[in-house]
Amino acid sequence: MRNKNSDFDETKFFDFDKYEEDDPYERGFADKLYDDYAADEPDEDDSYPYPAAPAQQQNEYPNARRQRKINPYQQVYTPQKKNKFQQEYIPYAQSRFDDRNDYEFDDEYDQPEYDRDRADTPRRLKAEPRSARQNCEPQKPKKKHRILGFFLKLILTLIILLLLTILILHLIAKPPKGNENLGAHLDESCTILLAGTDESGDRTDTIMLMNVNRSSGKISLMSIPRDTKVNSTYTPHKINIAYGVNGKGDDGMDSLMDYVSDCVGFRPDGYILLELDVFVDLVNLLGGVDFNVPMDMFYEDASQDLFIDLKEGLQSLNGEEAMGLVRYRYGYSDADIGRVSVQRDFMLSAIDQWVSWKNIWKAPAAFALLKSKSTTDLSVGNFVWIAEALLSCGTDDMYMTTVPFYFSGEYLIIDAGDNYLNTINTYFNPYSENVSWDDLYIAY
Repeated sequence: MRNKNSDFDETKFFDFDKYEEDDPYERGFADKLYDDYAADEPDEDDSYPYPAAPAQQQNEYPNARRQRKINPYQQVYTPQKKNKFQQEYIPYAQSRFDDRNDYEFDDEYDQPEYDRDRADTPRRLKAEPRSARQNCEPQKPKKKHRILGFFLKLILTLIILLLLTILILHLIAKPPKGNENLGAHLDESCTILLAGTDESGDRTDTIMLMNVNRSSGKISLMSIPRDTKVNSTYTPHKINIAYGVNGKGDDGMDSLMDYVSDCVGFRPDGYILLELDVFVDLVNLLGGVDFNVPMDMFYEDASQDLFIDLKEGLQSLNGEEAMGLVRYRYGYSDADIGRVSVQRDFMLSAIDQWVSWKNIWKAPAAFALLKSKSTTDLSVGNFVWIAEALLSCGTDDMYMTTVPFYFSGEYLIIDAGDNYLNTINTYFNPYSENVSWDDLYIAY
């Protein structure tokens, strides 16, 4: 074995004659090393600085003294006492065997046996302190941060869905259009007939005209009392009977639209008829209505399956209670006229509370209910346009009135004067041409 890169002269480093009689290479390097260590053992507090001999080599020399087991990760202190062999020969020998690449072996068996074994053994990685391993591991996010992230994602998803819903509804919105034969129609205005039946479903005890004008930003309501006289072939000549005697459904509403056209001078752009059960479901769906009941209301009629019991004052009305409010007429001094006024006030409160951004998510269900369980000639796009118009106009400047009338026996006769024509053309006529006397067909 020779050092291919070393120019070191061993004879100049130490005296070979001194160790001639006890040559470590003749006796074996490990024997000499252990004997010298036993002859001059360091103190108990001192740790031997060199690693223990390999296990295989210890087994070959069972009489050799074993080293104390040392934790390689503990701090190792240099012994304070060293004999001459430790000071001179061991550093030299260690320098020769540290760098294995500087030596060439003529035969693989010239290489020390424990070196051959180490070549086949994977190198052990130096252990790291526990604190260092913990620092390398990614820290798990805290629970409250995960909850906050979940809610932020949920809110963002709801906002996106709301925006998509608004966009889709806006795209399908379409204003109702009346009869084109009546002349040019205003683009941003429409007039709808609202009607509600009694418990029998044959008579329309609630009749209103609602105009929505997006150009002026105004909503207008006009009530037509149920006992209003019309020029009909049936008797009694009351407008509320027209729906039932003409077959109800679409035919009955078409006949009612004709009689309303006689009263106001133009045909409305569409109609919506609500029966009592649909009215109750709609009020419950939209969360009820907060309304100031004008008086104590109590009425019971087993034949009509009607029971009304409301106290005076502001309260939140559900569907059943709202139905009793709009049907009650026995405690008013002017009977049906007082009921018409309360119905109009209730419509104002309902529109003001229902048509808002907080109820936008209820709009699809409300449209589906009106389209499936009510009698109407309006499309879903028409409903969306009306809802948008109501939302944009608001109820702060809402105009409400009742057709002017006077009593004649059991009938109410429309008092068609100049003020009446002016009211029709200003608030309810959706056409560009004004209504004239020739367009009216009033029954006297």
